[in-house]
Amino acid sequence: MKSDVLTAITRLENLHFLTPATESQVQKAEEELGLKFADEYREYVLKYGVISAKNIELTGITTAKRLDVVAVTKQERLLNSIPQDMYVLENIAIEGIIILQDCSGNVFSITQNEPLECICKSLSDYIALSIDK
Repeated sequence: MKSDVLTAITRLENLHFLTPATESQVQKAEEELGLKFADEYREYVLKYGVISAKNIELTGITTAKRLDVVAVTKQERLLNSIPQDMYVLENIAIEGIIILQDCSGNVFSITQNEPLECICKSLSDYIALSIDK
């Protein structure tokens, strides 16, 4: 039986993904960022590596720096005041909106002019929002 996040991903229109991450790659990424990924995020990267689809382009474990969760999160930590216990799920690239996730799975948005705001309780809920756009 598929998990909620994997089911949500399969519903995305024009889904593209790269090589799935290995467990050791995931552990290395967590070590580099000094945090633990939420269970759904781990499950997603172990199955897909990184995805893009209509209305969504998530970070993941990849050699493509623009979408690599480690590279993108480190860059945003330097540019913006994002909490050290969160990682970047998506850089919307509109009005400076960055989508973050914490280790418990909550999803947040932040901009340079607005404070951190919880927008979803899980990655699967966030993906479902993009399907409804």
